[in-house]
Amino acid sequence: MSEQKVRVGLVGVGGVCAAVHYPGYQQIEGVEIVGICEPSDGLRELRQKEWGIEAAYARIEDLLAEVKPDAVSIATPNVYHQELIYKALDAGCHVICEKPLGMDFTQTQAIYERGKASGLCHMTAFTYRFVPAMNYIRHLVRSGELGQIRHARFQRLQDWGERAIGWRQYKDQAGSGELGDMGIHRLDFAEDLLGPIASVCGGAKQLVTRDLTKEGEACPPQDVEDWIAWIAEFENGATGVFEMGKLTKGFGPGGDHDQAELNGTDASVVYRLHNPHEILFAPRGEAYQVRSVPEEFLKRPGAPRDPAVGDPVVTFRYDQAWEFICAIREERECVPSFYHGMRAQAVADSILEAAAERRWIDIPDCPR
Repeated sequence: MSEQKVRVGLVGVGGVCAAVHYPGYQQIEGVEIVGICEPSDGLRELRQKEWGIEAAYARIEDLLAEVKPDAVSIATPNVYHQELIYKALDAGCHVICEKPLGMDFTQTQAIYERGKASGLCHMTAFTYRFVPAMNYIRHLVRSGELGQIRHARFQRLQDWGERAIGWRQYKDQAGSGELGDMGIHRLDFAEDLLGPIASVCGGAKQLVTRDLTKEGEACPPQDVEDWIAWIAEFENGATGVFEMGKLTKGFGPGGDHDQAELNGTDASVVYRLHNPHEILFAPRGEAYQVRSVPEEFLKRPGAPRDPAVGDPVVTFRYDQAWEFICAIREERECVPSFYHGMRAQAVADSILEAAAERRWIDIPDCPR
């Protein structure tokens, strides 16, 4: 692969950008972060100083016109994604955008069509596809070592407390609550492992008001779900059970957990985020045993990071930037692309519809 120079602009420089996008690009030879865009004066000035980036703007139009990046990373509240993506594509930029890609299926479908028509690289930031354990489980599924997958369970359990959590708790800024925040990641990697979901039923609850800030000041109450669960029937006949919550304590070392379990006719396997370099594996009729992830699955091929350096729960995320840059240099489609963002949103909207109407809902067609 060539080391073609790629000039990147960062749009939205909050926590996700600082933890995932920025350090991911910093590791790649030939990638230069040429500018940032952030409407908050204080945050923009802080990142400008921290990262030593001279070109810093409040408006994406100024970033695109003055810096002319080859590509942009968008990590803003969800309500702004469509507008920012369109402006970047119209300026000829390749785009990676945080999930969920849009506010609902209709909007996300339009975003995908715009990205597809552009001929540019487009990527949805489904970070968990890059967990080493997930790389290995994908191999086990596709190689047939598990046999036919019959059942699967997916959980993301956290306890964020009952105080306000910012824009994520408002439908007009986030689109949905726990489903769009954490659930949509699991929808994406479940379909990556097991293929398309055909139909869903589910339930959702808003458990608390979150009408006080962390400092105890009054704020508008949340109007989205903070707990959601659903059953999915996959096109291949497998059944999946999912549960996500912001007030649900997990058993990981940090008091939360992210876990997936696949049961096949020949063997079963478990992914646990807090142990990203190992899986639990059990042939049929035997107990689970720890199995280390083989070296070839610890990072994406050619990625510059050393899996032995840093916190493995954090550093796998840098491979996302590697995939984006590789796709640009190789002139191929990103994986996951805007298509996968649209596909996950189709399922997410169906889950909310199923929960509201208390019935099974078939997933709409998502043509490429």
